[in-house]
Order: sequence, then C-alpha cells, then structure tokens
Amino acid sequence: MQDHRLQHAKVGSWFLGPKAENFQYLEEMFAYILERHQKAREDMYPDDPSFITPGMQSTDTFKDGIAKLREHVVYLSEMFATHSIPFWSPRYHGHMNMDTAMASIIGYATALLYNPNNLGLEASPYTSFLEVQIGDDFCKMLGYAIDANANPRGWGHITCDGSVANLEAIWATRSLKFYPLSLKWAMAPGNELEFLGSVTPPFQVKTCQGTEMPFKNLKTWDLLNLRPSEILDIPTRLYKEYGISASFLQSALGPYLIQTVGMEGLVKKFDMKQPVKYFISAAKHYSWPKGGAITGLGSESFVNVKVDRDARLDINDLKEQLDRCISPEQQTPVCGVVAIMGSTEHGACDPLDDIIRLRKEFEAKGLSFAIHCDAAWGGYFCTTITDDSIAPFLPIVPTLTLNKCTIRHLRALQYADSVTIDPHKSGYINYPAGGLCYRDERMKYLVTWKSPIMFHDGDAMHSVGVYGVEGSKPGAASAATWLTHRTLGLESKGYGRLLGEAVFTCKKLYCYWTTMTMDDPELIVVPFQMLPQERKEDKVGTRKAKEFIRDRILSVSNEELLEDHVAMRFLKCIGSDLMINAFACNFRIDGKPNTDVGEANYLNNRIFKRLSVTTLQDDVKDKPLFLTQSTFKQKAYGDCLRNYKDRLGLRSDSQADLVSLVNTTMSPWPTDSPFMRKLAESFYEIAKAEAKQVAARNKRTTDIHGFLMQGNESLFLVHLPMFNMANHRRQLILKVRIPHDMMHAYRALRSLNPGRFYTLANSDKAYLEHLMKPNTTFKARLFEGIPGPDTMPLAEFAVTIERVIVSKSLWPDQLESTYPDKMPFDLYGSGSEYHINHILKASPNAQLNADCVSLSLSPPLTEKQLSSGVVVVFDTVFERSLQPLPTGRDGQILPHVPGLNFQPGTQYRVSVFSNENEQKNSIATGEIRLGQMVYADWREINADPVEDMMM
Repeated sequence: MQDHRLQHAKVGSWFLGPKAENFQYLEEMFAYILERHQKAREDMYPDDPSFITPGMQSTDTFKDGIAKLREHVVYLSEMFATHSIPFWSPRYHGHMNMDTAMASIIGYATALLYNPNNLGLEASPYTSFLEVQIGDDFCKMLGYAIDANANPRGWGHITCDGSVANLEAIWATRSLKFYPLSLKWAMAPGNELEFLGSVTPPFQVKTCQGTEMPFKNLKTWDLLNLRPSEILDIPTRLYKEYGISASFLQSALGPYLIQTVGMEGLVKKFDMKQPVKYFISAAKHYSWPKGGAITGLGSESFVNVKVDRDARLDINDLKEQLDRCISPEQQTPVCGVVAIMGSTEHGACDPLDDIIRLRKEFEAKGLSFAIHCDAAWGGYFCTTITDDSIAPFLPIVPTLTLNKCTIRHLRALQYADSVTIDPHKSGYINYPAGGLCYRDERMKYLVTWKSPIMFHDGDAMHSVGVYGVEGSKPGAASAATWLTHRTLGLESKGYGRLLGEAVFTCKKLYCYWTTMTMDDPELIVVPFQMLPQERKEDKVGTRKAKEFIRDRILSVSNEELLEDHVAMRFLKCIGSDLMINAFACNFRIDGKPNTDVGEANYLNNRIFKRLSVTTLQDDVKDKPLFLTQSTFKQKAYGDCLRNYKDRLGLRSDSQADLVSLVNTTMSPWPTDSPFMRKLAESFYEIAKAEAKQVAARNKRTTDIHGFLMQGNESLFLVHLPMFNMANHRRQLILKVRIPHDMMHAYRALRSLNPGRFYTLANSDKAYLEHLMKPNTTFKARLFEGIPGPDTMPLAEFAVTIERVIVSKSLWPDQLESTYPDKMPFDLYGSGSEYHINHILKASPNAQLNADCVSLSLSPPLTEKQLSSGVVVVFDTVFERSLQPLPTGRDGQILPHVPGLNFQPGTQYRVSVFSNENEQKNSIATGEIRLGQMVYADWREINADPVEDMMM
C-alpha cells in the first residue's frame, strides 16, 4: 500500500502544482538555466570585448530603458495573474488543457534562450536531433517499427498543432493517390520516362487485388487503387531494377506531379469520372474541411459518415458509401478514410480495427485507400494500455485503464498509414506542439519542398524541417517534448499512470452528471454517454444503476471504492472512451420537461457563461468550476442526436442543433470525494438557478399585453410580441371596436399629433389566448407611445374583439432557421385605409409597422381580401442579406439601414400574395408608400427578461 502512495507522489513531482507547491524546484532549475546560459555567452569567444559596457549601463538613457521594461513587466505579469485562465487548478475542466509538466516548462524555457529554428540544421543542430528522437518516441508509442532494418520503418515529427498535422496528412495522402498517374504520364511518348514502357522485363506492380500486371497496362482506375505500400515501393524498385536514380526520377516526374500541374491537370489528362473523396466521421474536427479547402480538394471532398449513438463512426454506413464508390456507374476514387481517436466534443474513439478490416475487404474488390488517424487527443492514451482490466492503483488516487473496445482500436494504430498526435494535449506540454507520424517513413518525401538557401546536400539525412507544411518553427517545442518524455516516461508507470489517474477523475465526474438530477423536479442533467442499462432501454435497470453509482461510488472514499471490485469494474465500463464528458441540461415546468430545443440551448449557454471566462471584464476568481461548450449539428449527428434529445425530454423530431456542455478532465488532483462533491454542488447550484430563470420565461401566466393601435375609420390592434417570453410569443392582429366617444377622442389625438403612435394594454392581467376570441370584451388603458412602469394612462375603456386577422405562434420550434429572401408584411384594413405589419419568420428580428399606407396596385384589392388580410412582399428589400438588422447603442434599429429605409413617405415596389405560404403567383403588383405613423422596434421584441433579472 505504501508503494502505491509513492507512485502518486511521483506524479506530484511532475507538476508545479495547483498552489505552486513545487515552486522551489522550478525556481532552482530556472536559476541554473539562466546561470548556465550566462556562462555560455561569457565563454563563447572569450577574447571578444564587452559591447554593453558599465559606462552604458550607468547612463540615464540606459536606466530609463530598464525602468520602462520593469514597468511593463510588472503590468504584464499583473494582467496575466488577474485575467489568465487557471489551467493548473483542479477546478478547470474546460478545454484539453491542464497544468503543463514542469519538464515541459523547463525544456521550453531552456531552448527559448537560444531561440533555435527547427527549419534547418544550421539553425538548430541540437533541437533538430531532439525532434528526430521525439519522432521515434511517437512511433514506439503508436506501435510503428523504428529499427534500422524495419520494413516499413516509422517516422514522425513535430508540427505546431493538430490542424497542421491533419493538413500535412491530406497533402501526403493526396500526393500518394496521384503518384501512379504522374508516373504513367511521365512514361508517355516524348517524355523522360518513355523508355520504361519498353524495358525488358517490363516494370510490374501488384494491383490491390494481388494481381501482377505491367505498370504500362494499368487503367486509370487501377492506378488510383494501388495499395499505399505498393506506391511507396516504386522509386526504390525503379532504382534496384532499372538503375533509375532518385535525382533523375525526381526531375523526370516533376512536370507531371500533382504538386506541379494541380489536381485539375491530372483529372483532365486521365479523364477521371469523379473527384477523389475522403470519408470521415460526422463528428470530425473543423480542420478537415478546412484542409480540403487549403489543398484545393474542396471541403466537400470530406464526406460525412454517420455516427452511432456513441458518436463513433458507423462502420456499416462507411461500407455502404464505399460500395457506392466502387460501383461501375460511380467509380469514385477514395483518397483516404479518417478515424478519429478521441473526438474533441465527447472523447469518442472510432472503430479503427474494423476500418482496417474493411479496407482489406474492399482491396479484394479493387478499391484501396490510405487510413489516417486523428489521434491528436487519443495518441498518448496508448501508454495506458496494459494486460490487466484495471491498472495498478493506489489509495487516494486510483487509475483506470480504458474500456476494452477503446483498447482494441488504439492497438490498431500500428496499422494506420499516418497518425496525428498532439503533445500539447494529452502530452501535458506547452503550446505549440503537435505531431504527425507515418507508418512508412517514405511518405515524408511526398511532403517536402526544399529551399536552396536553407537546405544543403546531406541535410535531409538529419533535418526534419524540410518535411511538412511549416517553415520556421520553434526548437523549444522539441526541447519541451523531449525533456517531458524522458522525465515522465512513455510507459504505464509514466504517462500511463498520469492519464490513468485523470481517467479516474473524469469517470467520477461522469457519475455526478448522471446522478445529479435523479429526483429533481426542475432541472435535468443528462450525459451524452449512456449507461449500459440505458442502451438496453431498461428504465428500471437504469434507475438501479444510478442508485448503485450514488451509493457505491460517490458516497464512499477512494480507499473504500478500491476495495469494491464490482464498483471498480462498473466504473471502467461507463463514461466516454477518452476522458471527455459531454452533457446537457434541460428544465421542467410543473414537472413536465421542456420540449423546445432552442430553450434548452439557451439554458446551456447561460450555464456556460456562468462557468467560463471570455472577456477581461469576467472575474476569473468568481468561477467555482470551468467548463466549455459545443454544438451538435442535427444534420451531422442524425439519429445519434435525435436519441440524445429524446433522453433530455426534448422533441426528437426537431431539426435544431443542440448546445452541449463539455468537461475535459486532465487533472489527477481532484479525485477525493469531498472536493469532487464540492465541484458538483457548485455546478448544481448554478444550473438550478439558471433553470428556474429560464423556466419562468417559458411558463404561461396571466399578464398585461401591449397592442399598437392602427386606423382612423376602423380600429386594428397589433400585439407587441416578445420572442423570449412565453406570455408574448405570438403575432396577433385584431379588428376591434371601442365606445364611440373614445373613438372620436382617439381620432382627435391622431389629428393633433400626426406621426405619433398610441398603444392599448389590458387593465387586468389575462392570458393572451383569452384576448383573441371574437365578441370578447376586456378593459383597456390608452397610452401615448410605449408606456413605462410609471406612465399614466390617457383613458380607460372597454374593447370588443370583432375579428382575428392574424394569429401566429412565435415559439422557437415554430420559427424558421433562416430568414426569407425578401421581406414580407401582413397587409390588411377596411374602407380606404390599409396597414402593414412585418411577418416575423426567424429570430432575432424587428417589429416594423406602418399605419395608413398608400397603395397603387394592379389589380386593386377587394374589400374581402383586405378584411381577411393578404401578404405584401417588398421586392427590393432582401431580408436574408439584411439580417440581423444593425442597431444603435440604444438597441433600436438605426434610422437609415441600407436597403431598408423604413421611414414615413418611403415608397417600395411590392408583390401581393394571398397568404405567406403561397408566394409563387402574385395576385397583384405595384407600389406602396408608408404613411406618417411608422413604428420600428428591435430591443423590446428581442428583450430577455432573464438577462434583465441578472443586471
């Protein structure tokens, strides 16, 4: 038992610590680094004079320079200390970040003083050597061979981040796919390699189906489907079999490579039927379509593969898509399949082992492709793999290995053609430090671009800077990575120990998320990852599993938990694949779950705002816990997201995207029950408070409702709606009557105050639905303009509803996701008076009303059409391109918006339709001129009562 405690103590030696507990050691090593650097400068060329002399240092100008530096250093340090995110704190569970290892800080700082550039050997003789060693580290960790005689031999290098590593992988696999076409082109009559077509014996290659064929006889489809290993063998074989040197081959192929002629040149030359495609999980990182755009393949060349309920790539959907690619009608070449080994939103690990098996199956059918693994997050988890179901652990801070499925797929990394791996994520190393590995080091020659200034003969044997996307890059990243690898160790007792403890912490947090609101009448918290019983749709079993978690995992000490082998085995089987918990919240009203996705999103956004820092105005110390958020796109996640919405109590048929909270737990510290419980309770208190506020705005109650008054001959009331209050989520236009004496008084007010508008409000609180029934009478108060809380009414009288002209719900699930092309208005009136009201199709938006407009239409509208209402579309106001409408500092629409000058007297060309859903054949066309009374509102219609309560 004591030995186990010592193992955790070793983890403690790797970090500065949440309270800078190891500061003395970091200070000691920094002092040594600076002293050694000073000596290095002093000892270099000892006969050279000092250029900064004591005399210079004694001058006022020199002292002023140092004083200014000192002043700004103090300011900068204070700003960092006050406003930086405390990644080192066990309260931080947001992005893929934690306290970086002391070894990383020291390694980076040491190299920083020397400023090596790993672009070329002459700028980085030592850190380039370190980068080569790091590449071997990566390969060993992933299972690639690095022996000198290995075939293939792996190779890796440092990139600035995972996005650039992914971009390089796209570049490499694209170049690999088109290399055979370039060689075939170079063998055409009149070209440098024409002689290869007539050599004896002929140059032969194996198709992906294993058939030996003369290269010159291969058709375009065959050339595009050679196995990666077969393509990489070509240059070596041409040298061994025909004596073609590397330099000659490079020169001969140069004019025909995709790097030279571009993809379009090769596609045109070989009359390709379809452009190449990549297949990747719908949960992909944004760097993949971005890389497609940069490389010229186009973002659409990255085709989504459906995900299963755990957000892992659906192998059956991949198979179906590949079957379509291989059909004679399609013949779509596949450049690669990308497996995500640890998605950023939910830590899902794609079924790599199954993808590799599937490639063999399709190679037998004549389709081959490269396999790349985006293991930017998951790569270092290879160090956690052991033969035991539960890794050696110690009291206080246990470690857990991964679930069997994840282990199987991580072990298959050794068969992937290339792998992205980020030291600055699960390697606990300072930014920037990404990485990329190739199973066959010869792939690196596909991504080289030499500069005669920076590279010289023989450099390529040792320099890594010649390969990849980047030019200059800090050698400090290599020093930080090398020192951290050597200090922690890339084995189960090193990184495996650290990540195993963090996995345990993450599982414990998952247990809190899944049990937090078991019996809560107001708040719902649901993790994305399902319990085993939940997968079986066993409600009774799910309830029992949650009770087991609460009683046997969360209510005991770590020492007791370790003795409970049943609980430990169960703990290993739940939660995410790779140390990320995605979870979302919903709320209940009167015990019933909210079904609207938009309102659940609003709640989760508010919780995120309370538990994150995004501006200098946010107080870092005010956050009891740090989380991040993500958005699950319905189009990408399909049935997976529908299932998740259903579990949250939301409408599963909604096409709306879902905002989710995310906690990434990299810290080994916060695993003891009291501290973890405190974190969970802090979250619960905030989420509970926000749920109450959001529920309040979604609960229908009696209320006071405002109406804009329109008309002289007849009176129309236009409800003043609000998107964010349940009581006011309706566009409503009523034709009403009021007592004759009040109508005369109202007309007099309009005559005395042309251009001003008047409003009515019901005197007694009521449901809006009760104020929209024909022949209903209610008491109302008359106001000039929009009344404030202390505004006195001008009069009070009875209002009787004659007819409902328009009644349309503005609840989020009734709104559209996009704005209309052109701006539509309801047009209605009676006699010779016509009024318009902007139709609200999407949120946010603006209420735009005009009273007594002038019409010039052909043909004229009938009294029947006006009385029932029609739709008029402003032909020259393109709403989709205008929205969201710009506003001034007071939140109101600016007086003159380009494209929409909604001012008295403005004239517009219009088309008229019978209703808003039938806008193909107009019933009239012409012009409309706005009258004197125009009302425009942005702030009130979009007002958020919950925000107002928080101010």
